[in-house]
Parts: sequence; C-alpha cells; structure tokens
Amino acid sequence: MATDSQQPPRLRVGFDARWYNDSGVGAYVRGLLGAMVQLEDELDLIVYENLRNPVPLPDCSKVQRVALRAKKYSIAEQLELARRSSEDRLNVFHSPFYVVPLFTRCPVVVTVHDLIPFLFPIYSRAKQAIVRAGYRMAARKATHIIADSDNTSRDIQKILWVRTDNVSTVHLAPSEVYQPKTDPGEFDLLQQKYGISQPYVLLASARNWRTKNLETGLRVLKAVRAMGAKFQTVVYGPPEGMEACNADESVLSPEMKYIGYIAADELAMLYRHPSVFLFPSLYEGFGLPVLEAMACGCAVVASSAGALAEVVGSGGQVFDPHDVRGMADAVRELLGDPDKQKHWREAAYRRSADFSWMEAARETLRVYHQTHKSSLFSRVAHKS
Repeated sequence: MATDSQQPPRLRVGFDARWYNDSGVGAYVRGLLGAMVQLEDELDLIVYENLRNPVPLPDCSKVQRVALRAKKYSIAEQLELARRSSEDRLNVFHSPFYVVPLFTRCPVVVTVHDLIPFLFPIYSRAKQAIVRAGYRMAARKATHIIADSDNTSRDIQKILWVRTDNVSTVHLAPSEVYQPKTDPGEFDLLQQKYGISQPYVLLASARNWRTKNLETGLRVLKAVRAMGAKFQTVVYGPPEGMEACNADESVLSPEMKYIGYIAADELAMLYRHPSVFLFPSLYEGFGLPVLEAMACGCAVVASSAGALAEVVGSGGQVFDPHDVRGMADAVRELLGDPDKQKHWREAAYRRSADFSWMEAARETLRVYHQTHKSSLFSRVAHKS
C-alpha cells in the first residue's frame, strides 16, 4: 500500500516543443525544457518537435526527441498527436501554447501566457474570434492550466471561467545569456555595428505593437528632452511598432536609432549599457524583456499594467502606462544622477535573482504530478 513517504511515481510527459521560435513562447520552451532535462531522474520526457527547428538541448538518456510531420492548426496534427500520445504511453501532455491536442486520452496541461486577444483588438474581427475560440477550447480540454503570473491566473479565472484550483502560477526566468558581466570591447561593438552612443535610453518594439505602447514611450522621452537632458534613443525589435509610430512625426527625434531585431547575445550587451530601459506596455502576461534587462543589471522604468508590477517588484520603478510626466521625471533623474542609476541597477539585478528556470521546472513537475493524480482519482471515481 502506498504511503505519503514514498516517492511520487515516475511520469512519462510529452512536451509540444514545435512552438520553439524567437518569440516569448519560444523563450519559454527553451528555458523550461533546458531545466527539465536536468530532472531526467524524475521523469521520462518525450519532446515533440519540428525537424527544421529543433530545440537546442543536451543529449539525455531519459529524453526522447520525436519529429512531428503534420502541419500545425490541422486535422492531421490532431490525429498525429492523439496517436503519439497513445503509442508513447503518456501520463501527461504539456502544450506551451493555447493550441492543444483534442483527442488525447491522457490529461493535458496547457500554459497560457496572456489573454491579450480578449483585451485588445490586435487582429481582424474574424481572426480575433477564431483565436478566442482556441483559448476557450484549450481551457475546456485542459486538466490543469499554468499561468506565467498571478495576474494572468486571475485573468484566466475571470475570462475563461476556470476554477481557481485548476490554475497554477509558474513564473518565467531569464536565460543564462542575460547577466551583468561586461565583456571587454562589447560597447565598442555596439558603437561600430549600430551607431549607438552613450548615454542612451532603450525601448522595445514588438509585433503586437498596440499593447506595447511604444508611442507613449517616445512621448516620455520627448518630455525628458524638453527638460534639457541629452541622450540617444535606441529602439530594438520587430518593425511593426516603429512603423506605427513613424506615422506621427511629433514623437520622433533626430537622435533616435532603430536597430531592428538582434540576437540574444547582442541584446544582452544592449541591456548592459543604457541609462534606463523604458517599458510602458499597456499589458503583459509576464514581461520577459523587463526581467532580461534586470538580469543584466539595467535600471528599469516600466508601466504597472498587467503583470509588470508583479515581476518588477522592488527592482524598478513602475507607473501608470499613461503617466507620461511620472515616467519622464524618473528617466530624467536616472540620466542625471549616477548614484540613483547605480541604486536601481543593483536593485534590478537583486530582483532578477528571484526567478529561475530550474525552479520553474520543479514547479511544473509538481503540476504534472498533481494532474496525473487528479486524473487517476477521476477514473476511480467514475468506475465506482
């Protein structure tokens, strides 16, 4: 007879890694799986992936990599996932995105990163309706939902009508590339390659530009210049946000440098040298760019919207996303006071240490065991 002192059963977990890419979901897949493989003595991990875009993971004896050939968002995909979950004798299937396998017999865990499609008009009406339906379908199919933050957990309960005990918060973490140690000559590289000069204030563009509030960020920096501060504005990331701002010349400045998408190692360099990273987003399910900047020892001024106040904590200054004057005063102070900048750099790095992919992996493993146990209990109750 089993006792509480016995070790939990070894689980066979299927993880849908086909969502690995250069987005926040991709960072989640890589970060979580990279830590999961270090727990190989506690579970058998079957990683389903796209052969053309495999997740970079070390070889481990208890990790099996399986290529899926069906296209995403297709009936063939659903049939292949159902077949694989049966053949691989899965105890739990984990989808890191709201697209879930509908015909699997094993319990499904799904990670919901945010509910932006319910809160902002980011697509056409038809696509928005389809995406929302996908989220609702995932919520009905999932035995348990993982949220990136307590804020997203509350959104899931309120918008998708999910019971509190069916949602767990597991925070994300920065990858190992984001750290404060400066390599010799790295700022020279930024100068030569991108034309960046100090002091500079860093901003992020994004594909879902409507929620990133980049225009307000540029208005903040215009107000800082009106206070007499001299600095360069540097914007990185996909072009959609900048393209939207280019229509309003009043927020642009001749000192601005847009450098586009850059690789993680160079982004870490970019985070290590600004006077401040300004992130005035209207909503974040977590806010990974802010945490990555903090892990590099970068002073942060961010909005308090969504999960940002939860993530930033004592590591940065947060304001209402429309408080142009409040953010401008904070940025101006950081530009003009080296001691204040040092204080907030140190606070940012201390706060970033509270987030770890290994801890995220262990918390996720607890969700797997909880989900498996709940499924077994439901089967016994159903039979009786």
